[in-house]
Amino acid sequence: MGFVLLIFLAWLVIMIFTSMNKKLTFVENTFVYLAAMVIHINYTWIVYEELNEAHISQQILNNSAFLVHRSITLPITIAITFNLLRTADSLGSKFIKIAVSVAFLASAVMIARYFEIVEFKKWKIVYEIIYLFLLHFAMLYLLKYFRQLKTRGVNEA
Repeated sequence: MGFVLLIFLAWLVIMIFTSMNKKLTFVENTFVYLAAMVIHINYTWIVYEELNEAHISQQILNNSAFLVHRSITLPITIAITFNLLRTADSLGSKFIKIAVSVAFLASAVMIARYFEIVEFKKWKIVYEIIYLFLLHFAMLYLLKYFRQLKTRGVNEA
């Protein structure tokens, strides 16, 4: 059942992303997706494999659900959030949109924990929520830096 729910969440996120009015350019969306995916893959490798703070199920369907969440759901959710942040007027509304994104991703992790796709040993959901907030803010900084590089390259050419 956990496999079905996480695949459904991935499908839902993909459908929302493809049907939404995107405020970021294609290149910016690609950058956000790839950067978030690279950071999250390295994070899961460090926490799950190196530090042994959590354990990933070795059952084929459960492991596949974890990989789909790690490689599709999380980075596309961050891309959706950043497209929505471009329409936000105030700092409070931006923070609320980030908080809703973190809550959605944390609920996906809770689904994975409930169905024993992921087992936390010395790790807590609070740490995961803190990491997700830090990931969002790191991606905001990286996107800002990417835009500066893009405009600097255009001005120098």
